Amino acid sequence: MFGYVKPMTSELRLREEEFYRSVYCGLCRSMNSLTGRLSTLTLSYDMVFLALTRLAVFGERYDISLRRCGVNPLRLDRRHIMEDGDELRYAAGVSSLLVELKFEDDAKDERGRARLFAKMSAGIAARRTARSGVSEELEASLCNLLTELYEAEAQKPESVDICASIFGEALGEIFAFGASAEKDERILREIGRGCGRFIYIADAADDVSEDIKAGRWNPIASLWRDEIHGGVFSDTAKAAILSSVKLELSRAAGAAELIELPPGGYPETLEIVKNILYLGMPDTARRILYEGGMRKNKNRKIGGTQIEGSL
Repeated sequence: MFGYVKPMTSELRLREEEFYRSVYCGLCRSMNSLTGRLSTLTLSYDMVFLALTRLAVFGERYDISLRRCGVNPLRLDRRHIMEDGDELRYAAGVSSLLVELKFEDDAKDERGRARLFAKMSAGIAARRTARSGVSEELEASLCNLLTELYEAEAQKPESVDICASIFGEALGEIFAFGASAEKDERILREIGRGCGRFIYIADAADDVSEDIKAGRWNPIASLWRDEIHGGVFSDTAKAAILSSVKLELSRAAGAAELIELPPGGYPETLEIVKNILYLGMPDTARRILYEGGMRKNKNRKIGGTQIEGSL
């Protein structure tokens, strides 16, 4: 995943910020126990958002306790960490599956040593995914959708919508998988779709300068080629792209407004989900378009703790 789905921490209450960090650390701990220590290097904000959204919809509650960091034994302080549970384990397994699929795609595209490395990494990731217990049905569905995406990208359409829609369907499948109630399934799928479309557009916009230099096809660069000069968008393009991503997020936010927190659920989950959709993700898009992108600043501090923002 990409690390674009972040909260605006300045607008989080202290208890919400502490709760977010507990989920982040809890997911890291789940990944460590489920798919191995190295897999924690791929921990991203996006998977934390997946866990938070499903926790908000399903209302599951896991203990939060003070623990030392299991991944970094040199840290002597203790922090609040959410105990392992179904939704954290689901997010950990999905993270491993997405890494596996990414390496498999790289193995097809790369040459020489890079291709060998990708094939070896894909094999390692596949074993970890199998160990995580990810549903074969979900894996097959994602493989089909991503194959459809790669085929669409190979056509190099002068449109962002086609590819963004397919990626949105893939994220919708991830968010909604396993939901038993029809209402929950619809809400989760719509949030996933909106986030998927946002991530695809944001990632393409973030990569424009690099892709132009390398001569690679980029859907944003293809669509706005007359409005990009020296790898920089014109003001017209910036405003149009920002409006587009905000529209995608409005649909996801509208679905989030339909969430009715079950009795006993954590109220912080829904507040943080809304913070991310209404504030954090639009701010990410603004920084990509107006401040030179996110690639330059992949790490960010949450409550004084340095955490990884993307792969």
